[in-house]
Amino acid sequence: MFTFDNLAVFLIVWWIVLFIFLPIGVSKDDNVLSGNDPGAPRQTNLKKKLIWTTISSLFFTLIIILIKNEIF
Repeated sequence: MFTFDNLAVFLIVWWIVLFIFLPIGVSKDDNVLSGNDPGAPRQTNLKKKLIWTTISSLFFTLIIILIKNEIF
């Protein structure tokens, strides 16, 4: 059953997982133009990371809800 505390758990888990996935696969650009930040990533793949973050968060939230409701 959907409750707002489950939504809150999902949002918190989503943010934590997002910060875990953000640095994965990031490499800086070797050809830095004048005026650009030398630490800026070449390609962020943000859409792919957001999709994987959501899928992983749904899985972890489901486990947390099952443990909370003492189903395990």
